[in-house]
Amino acid sequence: MLPQQRKKHILREVQQRGSAQVQELAEALGVSSMTVRRDLAELEDQGLLSRTHGGAIPTPSSLEPTFAEKMTLHADAKTAIALSALQFVQDGQSLGFTAGTTCTRIAQEIAASGTFRNLTIVTNSLSVAHEFYRTADTGAHGHRVVLTGGEHTPSDALVGAVADATLEKLSLDLLFMGAHGGSTKGLTSPNLNEARTNETFMKSADTVVAVFDHSKWGTPGLARFANWSDIDIAITSSGISPETHTLLTESVERLVVA
Repeated sequence: MLPQQRKKHILREVQQRGSAQVQELAEALGVSSMTVRRDLAELEDQGLLSRTHGGAIPTPSSLEPTFAEKMTLHADAKTAIALSALQFVQDGQSLGFTAGTTCTRIAQEIAASGTFRNLTIVTNSLSVAHEFYRTADTGAHGHRVVLTGGEHTPSDALVGAVADATLEKLSLDLLFMGAHGGSTKGLTSPNLNEARTNETFMKSADTVVAVFDHSKWGTPGLARFANWSDIDIAITSSGISPETHTLLTESVERLVVA
């Protein structure tokens, strides 16, 4: 097994189990304990886990599940949010989509509905762009897709200087903004570059719609990219607490609980 494959295996074990021991990892991988300790040290230096006595635990603010893994989580809630989001879409609009599974679900519903005409889709998400590219009805209804360039992240986003330079020159009617986590302070991402690109995205939009299911509340993220004062509309799922409902009602122009 190549070193990079070995480290991915270690990260997966630590994340899924909540902790892992050096000896167990060494036996599973067929390598020495010294090799595993060296891998753990390198992963800790990258901020992806924290070493403990004899093993390691995840670093919640930095460790991000793969896009495919996140797509299966709270699928019903994401579908409900996506259907609620359609009420804000109108023919001829320019729509922005950040990366994320909830934004991808919204893209799926719009692309498959056949209801909307002549939309301009601007996104830094490969998955969102793919939903419009692959839908046969897209061409028939005159939609145009603009995909930014940039560096790829685990959330299937294109971020960094190239993406930012593209977005700085655009003007959007509506932006659907996903998030890794949410708290009383705002929305967060585990990726610094993605957070900066999200900030640039928001500056380009007349109306910012934050979309996140209830499980995101309290999930830590390394970088905050939006305060609630930056959000016009929030769409979330019915699992939010009464306290969160009150905070969002008082903080954004409109709250939709799907």
